Amino acid sequence: MHPHLINIMAPFRAKRQAETGLWSEGKIENAQRHLDYLLFTPVWLARKPALIVLLHGCRQTAAEFAHATDMARLAALHGFLLCLPQQNLTANPLRCWNWFDPRNQDTAGEAGLIMKVRDELATEHGIAPSRVFVAGLSAGGSMAAILGRAFPQQIGAIGVHSGVPTGAATTIIGAMHAMETGDAGDKGPGPMRTIVFHGLDDDVVASANGDRIAFAQALGRGRRFRIRQRSCRRFVIRPNGDHAAAEYWRVEELGHAWSGGQHGGSYADPLGPRASREMLRFFLGYPRWRYPIVYAWLAFLSIFR
Repeated sequence: MHPHLINIMAPFRAKRQAETGLWSEGKIENAQRHLDYLLFTPVWLARKPALIVLLHGCRQTAAEFAHATDMARLAALHGFLLCLPQQNLTANPLRCWNWFDPRNQDTAGEAGLIMKVRDELATEHGIAPSRVFVAGLSAGGSMAAILGRAFPQQIGAIGVHSGVPTGAATTIIGAMHAMETGDAGDKGPGPMRTIVFHGLDDDVVASANGDRIAFAQALGRGRRFRIRQRSCRRFVIRPNGDHAAAEYWRVEELGHAWSGGQHGGSYADPLGPRASREMLRFFLGYPRWRYPIVYAWLAFLSIFR
């Protein structure tokens, strides 16, 4: 594209972006500390809107994670609220969620503070518990797993990308061991519908952690296919009396990064498969063959909004 045309089009792109929704900042507090968060409210809200709480990884800010996942664009298209809490540097100098601290592994601590944000937004916008979803990367994914175990009646489903199972560690040393080996913590999704993404070349959090989070039964063959020159295998775990339904994506040649994320984004790999779209499809309950049709229809309708 000619550089002068890029300059001409820039104001129109900015105007279109402003028309899709509004970013705002919020803060929640308890007796011990406070938690800042970003909120994206689309111009168009669905009749029964959803709320997705997105938890960043270590060395990330909420804004960086929002860009990396491109989830705000999907929020504008589907008409759901997007909330990104941000860990305080005083709580962790690397902005990691402290998932390994026993104080944060139940309904109190950081888990309780994140849920306080969820409660405030869900009440304000009249969002049912079944329409609240939590997803995260790395430490954020590990915290999402905790929330799924601790608050099964207040969340509809969770997404764990490159995370560690709940209860895998109670100390920093134990956390490092769990990340390297994947041999500890709760096994299977438990009571919460769960979608898991993990790269087989992840050298920060071993993919055995993803195996452990997803499976409460013997590992099946799954379905193998290629997306954008990358091979992956997708497993569908049916619910039974011991665990809820789960879906697991094991992605070859993917390191410690959000699969299908924005090019140049923090801890994002643009090759795919697109974790944001697949997680949203799973959360909203669409079969994989139907979601592209829904996506195309919503994209068409957005032109006339």
